[in-house]
Amino acid sequence: MSEYDAIARFYDADHGGFADDLPFYRELARRAGGRVLDVMCGSGRLLVPLAQAGIRVTGVDSSAAMIERARQRVAAAGVAARVTLHHHDVRFALPPGPYNLAIVALNSFMHLITIKDQLTALAHIHHALNADGLLAIDVFNPHARNLAGCDGELALDRTFRLDDGVLVCKFVAQRADMAQQINHVTFVYDEIDGNGGVRRTVHPMTLRWFYRYELEHLLERAGFVVEAIYGSYDLDPFVTGSDIMLTVARRQRHNP
Repeated sequence: MSEYDAIARFYDADHGGFADDLPFYRELARRAGGRVLDVMCGSGRLLVPLAQAGIRVTGVDSSAAMIERARQRVAAAGVAARVTLHHHDVRFALPPGPYNLAIVALNSFMHLITIKDQLTALAHIHHALNADGLLAIDVFNPHARNLAGCDGELALDRTFRLDDGVLVCKFVAQRADMAQQINHVTFVYDEIDGNGGVRRTVHPMTLRWFYRYELEHLLERAGFVVEAIYGSYDLDPFVTGSDIMLTVARRQRHNP
């Protein structure tokens, strides 16, 4: 059972509206000119709009609940003919390609905590891509001052409503281990019913942040050549103050 199974029902209402990265991935997919592999696809946030743009896309996630939500979303949008879904953990397997582009969006790569898991996942992606396929990895840019302020305090992050109208208050607590580059995150979802009752779901997770040359080194070890690193989805240069580190790499024909 994946750690995300427990919160899959909150995911679309919490993150489904985010689309800042969609134009970038849509254009990159068109540039790549073929099949797209959405690694750690979640509930299909990118799958449907990419398929609606005429792109054939395969979604992979380790959470069965997320894949089921993605399947429902794809069916509702009428794009099932261009979407394939697989319940796989990228550390252990990926559906056979070849794919022209692999996407690891919105900090998903940060769920791979160990170097072994990171390199294994990259090796599986490398194997799934065609001879000169592209890989895009989107992670946040770690600012030491912001991370140092993550002291475990619980704070209200946002409120939203589920499809059935239930109000949810989402709280977040973060504690950063600067030496280990680990962020211990706890999500707390409080569902408030019409009578004032509260149902609480607590979801802890661990994320590993990356620095630029660390990620470049991992990619090179896995047989990729970095083509570009951007600091925004609008392709701004990556600089100290960038919020994200958006890396595009090309597969070498053979692992080093």
